[in-house]
Amino acid sequence: MRTRLTLLPFLITASVACQAADPQNAGPHNTGQHAANDTIASAVTPITPSASRSGNELFTAPLEAASASGAGMALAANVTASAPQGAQDDFNLAQIRMQKSRALSTQFAELAEEALNRGDIKDAVEQFASAIELDPSNQTAREGFRRALAMQGDPLSTAGEQFSSNVGGLEVREAMARMRAEDFANSGRVAMEQGDYDAAVQNFRQAETILKLNPLIATNSLDEQIIRGELEAAINLRTEAQSMKLQREREEAEEQVSRLQAEEANRLENKLREYYQRADRAFRAEKYAESAKFAELILIRDPGNRFATEMLEIARESGHAKVSSRLRREYRESWLRTFDELRTMDIPQTDALVFDIDRWKDVVDRSPLSELQLEAAANPERDAVMAKLEQILVPARFDNDGEGVPLANVADFLQQQSGINFQLSSAVKDLDEEETAVKLQRPEGSVMLVLNLIAETVPDVSWKIEDGVVLFVTQEELTGGQVNATYSVADLVTPIPDYAAPDINVEPSQGLALPEEDIEEREANVIGISQLEELIRNNVATATWENDPANSIRVTERGQMVVNQTPDVQRQIVALLEDLRESTGILVDIQARFMRVEDNFLEDIGVDFRGLGQPGLGVDNQEFNDFGDGSSDLGNEIGRTSDIGAFFDDGADGNYKARVEDLYDTQLGSDNFQASGGLSFQWAFLNDLQLELILRAVQKSERIETVTAPRVTVNNGARANVSVLNQVAYVQDFDVQIAQAASIADPIIKVIQDGVILDVRPVVSADLQYITLELRPTIAQLQRPIREQPTTLGTQNSVTIQLPEVEIQRVRTSIPIPDGGTVLLGGLKESTKQDTRSGVPILNKIPLISALFERKGNYISNRKLLILLNAQIEIPYEQAPSDAELGRDL
Repeated sequence: MRTRLTLLPFLITASVACQAADPQNAGPHNTGQHAANDTIASAVTPITPSASRSGNELFTAPLEAASASGAGMALAANVTASAPQGAQDDFNLAQIRMQKSRALSTQFAELAEEALNRGDIKDAVEQFASAIELDPSNQTAREGFRRALAMQGDPLSTAGEQFSSNVGGLEVREAMARMRAEDFANSGRVAMEQGDYDAAVQNFRQAETILKLNPLIATNSLDEQIIRGELEAAINLRTEAQSMKLQREREEAEEQVSRLQAEEANRLENKLREYYQRADRAFRAEKYAESAKFAELILIRDPGNRFATEMLEIARESGHAKVSSRLRREYRESWLRTFDELRTMDIPQTDALVFDIDRWKDVVDRSPLSELQLEAAANPERDAVMAKLEQILVPARFDNDGEGVPLANVADFLQQQSGINFQLSSAVKDLDEEETAVKLQRPEGSVMLVLNLIAETVPDVSWKIEDGVVLFVTQEELTGGQVNATYSVADLVTPIPDYAAPDINVEPSQGLALPEEDIEEREANVIGISQLEELIRNNVATATWENDPANSIRVTERGQMVVNQTPDVQRQIVALLEDLRESTGILVDIQARFMRVEDNFLEDIGVDFRGLGQPGLGVDNQEFNDFGDGSSDLGNEIGRTSDIGAFFDDGADGNYKARVEDLYDTQLGSDNFQASGGLSFQWAFLNDLQLELILRAVQKSERIETVTAPRVTVNNGARANVSVLNQVAYVQDFDVQIAQAASIADPIIKVIQDGVILDVRPVVSADLQYITLELRPTIAQLQRPIREQPTTLGTQNSVTIQLPEVEIQRVRTSIPIPDGGTVLLGGLKESTKQDTRSGVPILNKIPLISALFERKGNYISNRKLLILLNAQIEIPYEQAPSDAELGRDL
C-alpha cells in the first residue's frame, strides 16, 4: 500500500501528461476514460489560478473523506463523472477534483500523524509530503511536515540522504522548496502591505528564484508568472515610493530652507533690535566706545543702514569729547597732585612705618600657598566634627577607684555628651582592657582636650576622624589621609645679614691698615634648616613620622618646606610656624641725637704805635730795624711789619725813631673763632714830632647748638648702621721714580673720613616691653686746614706732604631701655680759657698811660657733647589698617 501511494503521483502525472499531449484527438467514446483520468489527476495536478480562485470563492462545502486505509485505491477505481456539458460542467469538474485532492491530502496528513504516533518519522515525512503535494494550502500538513523534519534532524542533508534513492526524497525537497517559496511570497506580500518595498522586492525575487529552479512545485496560487507579476508590482511601487520620497524630501528641504530663511531673518531682526537697544543703553551710560562697537556690528550685518551710520558718527564724536574732557580733568588733577607732593616734601614723614591704605586693600587679601592647598584638601564634614569637638564641654572624671574606666565606656560617654559617633577599631578592642583604661580627673573641658589627654596618657592609643566618626585607633592604624602642602619658611631659615659700621682712623704712614672687627655670621634668622625639621618632628605628632612611611618633611635651601601629613598635623605645623614668626616681624625704630653745644667769648683791646708813612723814613730812606741791616740779619723783624710809629728830628746830627706793637705768642681764640673785625682806630700827629697811633678793640661771643640726628629702623636682633661722612683726599706720601737723569716724585693719595656713625644692634625682650641696645656711636672731626710738611725726599725739588689730624669721639656700650624711652648715652664737656696780655714794661704799669702801651686778650670757650638715644618697637601687624579704615563692613 505504501509503495503504491509513493508511485501514485508519478502514475497520475504520466496519465495527465499523456492526456495533455493530444487533447483534440479525444472522441466521445473516450469521454469516460478521460473523465476518470481527470478525476485522478486532480489529486496531484495543480489547478490553474483562475479556477483555483473561483473555486475558493464560490464553494466551501467539503466532501466526505474516504476510509483511511483504502482512500487512494477507491478513488482510482470507483470515481466516475459525467462528461462536461459546456463551461459550467468543466468548472464543476475542476471543483470536484480540487475537493477530492483536499480529501486525499487530509487522509495523507492523518496517516502521517499515525506514523508520528508510532515513532516512524521517516514514514511521517513521506505522508506529510504527499499531503502537501495534493493540497499545498493544507496548514495541518505543512505544520506536521515541519514538526517531522525537526524531529528527524537536518531536513536537507538527512532527508536527502535517506530518500535519495527513491521518489520520496524528491517529494520532500519539492515540498520544502514550495514552503520556502510560499514563505518568501507571503513575506513579500506582508512587506507590501507594510510599505517596505525593498524587503518585498527581495522576498519576491527569492520566491521567483526558487520557482525557476523548481518548476514542478508551481501551483495555481504559486507559480513563476504570479510571483513575477507581484515582483514587478513591488518594483513599480518601490520606484513610485522612492520618487514620492524624493519629492517629499525635496518639498521638506524647500520648506525647511524657507523656514530657516524666515528664522534667520527673524533672528537677524531680533539681533539688530538688540544691538540698537544695547547701543542706546551704552550711549546713555556715556560708554561711547561700547555704543560705537554695537553700531559697527549693525553695519556689518546691514551695511547700508543709515541710522547705524549716524549712531556710529555720534558715538565717536561723543567719545572724543569725553576723552578730551577726561584728559583735561586728569591734567588738572595731576597738576594739583604734583604741587601737593611738592608741599608734602616740606613736611617729612616722622612715623617709622606708614601703610598705604589703597595698596593695603589689595595686599590684605593675599594668602600663602599652603593655606590654599589645605583649603583645597579640606573636608567640610570633618571640619564640622572638629568644630563641634572644640565647642562642647564635658567633665573628665574617669577614675574608678584608681583602676580607670574602660575606653569603650569613655567612648559611649563622650558620644552621649557630644552627639557625635565614637567607635573603637578592632585593633584597639584586641588590646588588654587594663592597658586601655582611662584615668583622668580634671574639671570641665572641651571634648577635643579630653581626646588629646587620652591620646597622651593611654599608651598605643590615638584617635582620628573618618566619615564623621571619631575612631579610637592604635598608633599603627594612624596612617593614611595625607595631604601635600608647601610652606615658605625663608623668613625663618634665611639669615639677616649684619652691617657693621666702618672704623674711622688715620692710616699709619707705613701702610698698615687697622684690623677689622671680626663679625660672626649668623646661620639663620630664627632657626636653621636642619633644626627646623628636627623641631617639627620632635614636637608635632612625634609618633606619626615613624608609624607611617608616607609622612615626610623636607626643607630646601631656598626656604621652601614640603610636608606630606594629615590635615590635623598640617594645622599643628602652621601653628608652630606662626609662633616662630611672632618675633621675626618686629622692627625697632632707633633715633639718636648727637648734640654739640658751644658758648664762646673773645675780647681783644690794644694800642700800637706804628704805621707812619714816607716822611718817617728819614733822609736816608731807611726802614726801622732793631737788628741792623735786614739783608744780613737772621730771622725776621719783630712785628708784622717794619714801619715806625714815632719820629723826631731835632735838626742836629741824628733823629729818633720808635715803634710799639703788642703781639701774642699764640693765636687768641680758635681757627673758627678769631679776633678779627671789631674797631680799628688810627690817629696821626704830624709836626716836628711825627706820631701814628692805632687802636684795635674787638669783643665777640657766640653760642652754637649742633644737632646730628641719625635714625635707623632695624630688624630685631640684626645689626645696622647709619653713617653721615665727609671724605677728604690728601697727599700721604711720595714715591720717587728715578729716571736716567732725573727723579720724579709720585704722590700717594689717601682718603680720610669724618662725620657721624651710629652702629646699633637691638634685641627685644620676650614681653615686648624692653629693648637691649648694643651701641657703637662714633663722632670724627677732621682738623682743618690739614697740616702740611715740606720735604726734599733727597732730591733738589722740595715736595709737601699732608699730616691730617682727626678728633674721634666714640662710645661702646650695651644698655636696656623701655619701649619708647630715651636714654642719655654719654657726654663730653670741654672748657678752654685764654687770658693773654702784651705790653711795654714799666709803662704798662702806670695808670692811664698803661692803656697806651698794653694789649689785653681774653678768650673763653665752653663745649659740650651729648648723645641721646630713643628706641621704639614697631610691630607691623599691630599698625595695619583696620577694616573700618579700609572701608570694609565689619
